[in-house]
This record gives sequence, structure tokens and C-alpha cells, in this order.
Amino acid sequence: MSQTAHIRIVTPSDNDLKKTENSLKENDNGLQGSLSLTNITNLLQFLSMSSKKGVIELSRQGDNKKGRIWFAGEELLSAVSGTLAGIEGFADLLGWEQGSFQFMPDVPFEDKKNIGLKVQHAILEAATLLDHRANEQGAASHTPTEERSHLMDLTARDSSEVLNNLLEVPGVDAVVVVGRDGFVIESAGSSNRVNTEELGASLAHAINGIEEMGSELNVNVLQDMFIEYGRAVIMCRPVGDAIAAIITPDASKLGLIRHKTKKLLVELGESF
Repeated sequence: MSQTAHIRIVTPSDNDLKKTENSLKENDNGLQGSLSLTNITNLLQFLSMSSKKGVIELSRQGDNKKGRIWFAGEELLSAVSGTLAGIEGFADLLGWEQGSFQFMPDVPFEDKKNIGLKVQHAILEAATLLDHRANEQGAASHTPTEERSHLMDLTARDSSEVLNNLLEVPGVDAVVVVGRDGFVIESAGSSNRVNTEELGASLAHAINGIEEMGSELNVNVLQDMFIEYGRAVIMCRPVGDAIAAIITPDASKLGLIRHKTKKLLVELGESF
């Protein structure tokens, strides 16, 4: 697996935690709600940061598939999704967007741990697994070079279309494509959190330094970089000969953003 450069694992904002709290309903058996109102990442982070422990029972809408997540405070102990267990099961659960959940507090965990990681670490591990799996599926479905090139010519989309698709990913405020010279090549969306023009020069300087460090350490090429500030999180990734920067207000959806933007950023790289 390729090496990935990260700068700090980040946490959700107070505003996002409040939204998650408002989506929960309390009954005699604990907390319950709908995955259409909050996602599993937000739910798990909210409960763990509130020093809760217990089990989250999940049911996916459509096929009624069952899932379960055990945790204690900031540690994710175990996860199961149908017949999948461990990080594989947890990664599958992160993709559930419709269904219901119920959190039952203080239920003793008596099974064997199949994860045993900090919640934030587990989320990024699951996102990395999803990326790796998508890469393997893509490699298995590749057509011969000439045919693939012909298909790409027929289906290639304008970069502005891809940028607009990136803005449709939940949690993404803006996307900026920066040249290695520090000038903004193209952008979409808006964010009052970051001056996108100033971002260009600063980001090019930072990326050049990070890539130089990677060469000296002999850890392969830069894949991703996450930077957390008080008002925004910036996810950076090389796209062709440029750098794409995705701006999001907080880290609550960072794992899903990384997964859902993977193919779009690859496609964006064809334009640069």
C-alpha cells in the first residue's frame, strides 16, 4: 500500500456535535435515530467524545442488513456488518446512508476485540481500506491500453463538471486547484473560512517542502495531506501536475470525504 502523509487527526466541531445530539431520541433502552439525519461517523464521534460506552446496533434500509459497533470512550473495540468483522466490517458500515440505529449504553463487552483502535484512527483506517479496495476493483476492470484511451477520449469531462461533482460531496465547502507555481488554476464553491487566492501560494510552498521531505525519507510519493485550523480543515492531494485542496468546516466527515472524492480527484487529474 502506498505511503500517506497526514498532519494531525482532527475532531468534529461543537456545531456538528450539537446537530448530532439533536438528531438523537432517547427512550428506555438508550438512544435511537435515523441514519438519514446523521451518519455513523458523526454518531460514533459524538458518543465517544461524550465518554459513553456500549454498543450501537444498526439496521440498513432496503435489505435490513444488521451491524454492530462496540466502543468504550475513545476506543473502538469491535465492529460487525453482516458476515464482515473488524476494520472490514467497520468500513462497510461507514457507507450506510439510510437505515436506523440504536445506542445501548453500558452494555458489557464480553467478546474478543477485532479492532481495538482510537475512534479517529479506526475511521481513517477504514477509509484507507475502502480506497485500497476501490483501486483493486479499478485495476481488475481495466481495458487494454488503446481501448481505454479511446474510451477516455469519448467520456472525458470538463474539469468544471468534476469540480461541481466534488461540491456535491457532503461536507465540502470549496475546491481549489493550485499550480506548482502557487497560482490558482481553477476553483469551485465558496468558503468564508479560507482566502482561496492566498491559499495558492501558501499551499504550493508547503507541498513542495513536504514532497522534498518525502524524497529524503524515501517513503514514496505524497498521497494526501490533512491540515487542521481553528476554522477549517484542508485536504490536499496531487492531481496531475497540480494540487487540489478541498476545504471543509470540520473533520466530522473527513473519512467519508476522502473516500467519496477519491475517483473524482483521479478524474480531475486528467485535466491537469
